[in-house]
Amino acid sequence: MKPSERFAKKVWRKPPKKDSKGHKVPNKSGVGKCAICKQQISSSKSKLARRNFSPAKSTIRTNRPYGGYICTKCLKVQAIEQTRALAVAEK
Repeated sequence: MKPSERFAKKVWRKPPKKDSKGHKVPNKSGVGKCAICKQQISSSKSKLARRNFSPAKSTIRTNRPYGGYICTKCLKVQAIEQTRALAVAEK
C-alpha cells in the first residue's frame, strides 16, 4: 500500500445480507486557478486523482500559450506589455 493511499477517504457500503465494507475514494484535484489574479480558470476541468484514469492533456487545459496556467484576461495584458517592450527596445 502506498503512503498516499493510507489516508484516503473511505466510504462505507453495506450490500444486502453482507457486512459493511469500506471503499477508498480517490481524491479530487482542484480546479485550475490563474497564477496572476487567482481567479478560477473556466476552461480547465477538474479530474479525479487516480492512477488508472488520466484524461488527455487537451481535455484538461486549453491548447494555447500558458493554457491552464494564466486566464485569458491576464494573458492579453501580458502579451500587450511584452509587445510594447519589444517596440521600445527596437527604437
